[in-house]
Amino acid sequence: MKLPILAASLLLGSTLTPHPVAAQAFMFETGATLLEKCRNKAPEYALACTAYIVGAVDGIKKDVFIGRAQPNCWPDRMQASEVKRVVVAYLERYPDQRKAPASVLVSVALNGHYPCQK
Repeated sequence: MKLPILAASLLLGSTLTPHPVAAQAFMFETGATLLEKCRNKAPEYALACTAYIVGAVDGIKKDVFIGRAQPNCWPDRMQASEVKRVVVAYLERYPDQRKAPASVLVSVALNGHYPCQK
């Protein structure tokens, strides 16, 4: 009787032990997948591209507002089309960055386009 219980506990223990997983496994979008959507001419892809970028901007602005992120120097009001243009231009200019999380690249692109004055 002890053997099946021991075997079951060993089996369960091995499946419940956390295993390191690459950070990329938890990304919904990478720079590459976002750029693919943004380049697609179908209206639903253009909408998905813009919606993702606007959502990322809102999330970043929320983090700044509650003090979880450093303030940035982005304009208070930005047009979705302008933000999309800036992000897509960044993704096209730096193909080596496209494996990174898209939300990070949105921030990097906007920080580069709207640098803080020193």
